[in-house]
Amino acid sequence: MYFLPKYRRGIKNKYRKGMPVFEMITKDLGYVFTGSLNFLKNGFKEKTIVAFPHYPSRGATLYKIAKHLNYNLTNRLDANAEATVFWEYLTFRQEFGPLDEKAAQGLKVINLNSRDISKLYVDEAFTSVFGYGTRIDPTTFQGKYVQKNDTNALHDGKVLTQPLKQAEPGFIYQILINNQHNDTQVEDIRVPIVKEVVPFVYLKYRDINERFKNTTVKTLVVPTEKVFNPEEIAKINAFCQKVNLEFGELDVLRNKDDGKIYIVDVNNTPQGPPANTSKADQEYAISVLAKQFSKAFLKS
Repeated sequence: MYFLPKYRRGIKNKYRKGMPVFEMITKDLGYVFTGSLNFLKNGFKEKTIVAFPHYPSRGATLYKIAKHLNYNLTNRLDANAEATVFWEYLTFRQEFGPLDEKAAQGLKVINLNSRDISKLYVDEAFTSVFGYGTRIDPTTFQGKYVQKNDTNALHDGKVLTQPLKQAEPGFIYQILINNQHNDTQVEDIRVPIVKEVVPFVYLKYRDINERFKNTTVKTLVVPTEKVFNPEEIAKINAFCQKVNLEFGELDVLRNKDDGKIYIVDVNNTPQGPPANTSKADQEYAISVLAKQFSKAFLKS
């Protein structure tokens, strides 16, 4: 059994329940206008990407890729699309039933089996591929460690220093990874995935006192081979196959204490480029991602 999307029906897309009719009409008119421009730019051909069940926000990487390629983007599953992406903003996805039915009829659905991006699942998959992991027993561990909600994107991590009487349900307990960049900042590595690791990564910097929050103060775009060695890249690709991630992003930390990399988060509805990326780097990143997406998933 699967859950049906709770949407009101628009003309061109499905919109969230409760959206005012005027807003729904405005969005449909905008879709028609953009679609008409794309039709002209593509030599009187209609080119469409489906994102189901949720319509990507303007900040979504997929939205920006579609715009760059002059493709229409809709969440109507019956659209005549060149690519269909499972796009649901949940840690544990629920609305895969209609996509399973389409896949059984021969439709290729990107990220169809990427249905769990919880931190526990991510660490189990990471450990099976890399041979080491992040989880500890908070009732016996001595030293600093991290407590995080198992649900994705809550940014509620905190450092603990004493063993607990018992682990709290719904949380993961992990080693404190030393990703300190300088006296005041930590460094996160965000890795875009388009079927495999792409030729660049984002280096994200934030205040060390806000290491678990989404408060990036600077982002650099650098070649992948300057950050990871070939063996690490191969293992990252193997990890993506393990968790069925064909399009998305990974959050990776390099531990300065042991030199190893740790995949700590998976995002199958990526929003990017990250905050405080220069305009030039943003344009470069989207152009590379669009080229990779077109090569990997589009027919024309």
